[in-house]
Amino acid sequence: MITDHPTEDIQGQLSNRLEGRKIILAVSGSVAAVKSCDLARLLIRHGAEVIPVMSKAACRLIHPDLMEWSTGNRTITELTGAVEHVMHAGNVPKKADLMLIYPSTANTLSKIACGIDDTPVTTFATTAIGEGIPMIIVPAMHLPMYHHPAVRRNMESLERDGIHLIEPRFSEGKAKAAEPQQVLEAVFSLFSNSDASESESVSLAGEKILITSGRTIEAIDSFRVITNRSSGKMGAALAQSAVAAGAEVTIISGPHTAGYPAEARVIDVESTMDMLEAVKKELKEKEGSAYSTLIACAAVSDWMPAKKDPGKIPTENSEGRLNLQLIPTPKIIDQVREMAPDIRLVAFRALAGLSEEDMIENGRKRLTKAGADLICINAIDRADTGFESETNSMIILDRNGNISRTGLASKKACARQILSRIRL
Repeated sequence: MITDHPTEDIQGQLSNRLEGRKIILAVSGSVAAVKSCDLARLLIRHGAEVIPVMSKAACRLIHPDLMEWSTGNRTITELTGAVEHVMHAGNVPKKADLMLIYPSTANTLSKIACGIDDTPVTTFATTAIGEGIPMIIVPAMHLPMYHHPAVRRNMESLERDGIHLIEPRFSEGKAKAAEPQQVLEAVFSLFSNSDASESESVSLAGEKILITSGRTIEAIDSFRVITNRSSGKMGAALAQSAVAAGAEVTIISGPHTAGYPAEARVIDVESTMDMLEAVKKELKEKEGSAYSTLIACAAVSDWMPAKKDPGKIPTENSEGRLNLQLIPTPKIIDQVREMAPDIRLVAFRALAGLSEEDMIENGRKRLTKAGADLICINAIDRADTGFESETNSMIILDRNGNISRTGLASKKACARQILSRIRL
């Protein structure tokens, strides 16, 4: 930081949670760049040192001098003989603790996913990834770009590489960058979870873990179904973390949009009955003793049509309405103890419209009914913790009445915390 720069007046003004942390704040050419200086100041007020990096496109939206004023450090807009990308993100003693890209255009994140370096931002990113520096990317773009299959694939590829993406806000036909305060919370969570994982490393070597993931679908007729919006991302994060910890993993998955690890065995199913039969088949092997743990992460449909029409129900002569009789689906988790009495059982509970106190009470009752060892509860009525989001915030209860919270964190960070608890 420039000596005696006015930024020193706000250093650690709000807290020292980021004291000693060096954060690269990279800005690409989205109009959300106008909020990057607010984010920089917020990070500094919590103790961080911020190194600004800008692409030429970003420089057309805000001036590099503004970022220098915001951070007290010279804004890097081109790479010189000083090899700035190595100086801050390479294999050097004083490398950055985090690279934060706010905002990231579709162009920038796609280049990063493919290892293309043609701007200071993308070159910094490739260097940081290669050096193992944690990275958070905050996408911002028009909605049609966000839905482009190649962009979605590139985002999934980044996540598989361990990069944290913060889900945008969807409004006015745009996928808008998350607000600086939300990004700050993600930074806090990343560092706290990183510290915890360094001090409490999880080894699951020799464990055989069964995970249910994704969603189930129930057919109304040969054309229409009842389902939910679960993406399978939480199940994928659990599988990736379990594999990384040395476990042998089998995933029983309904439809999903997540990327499962290649090392995991995947059994594809569709309906709740399909998933139940697959779970029964897996747990029958040696009376379930082959698996040490079942993590029931799938979003299983609660209702199914009492009768499936073999064809396509016609819309003609329907008088503008279709009456469906729905019946409850079987509760898979309630049958696990009968199938495998000694297995460790981790339940999940998605709730909406409840206070934290009521969520805990609801989760405690569900844990007791299922005979689970652990239950993970989250609110699905928040954009940053519900279905299809990149982050989660979970309350974890165990059978002994202990309560812990993940805080808002990436789903992979939440998965590591859950796996660290399954032996308790």
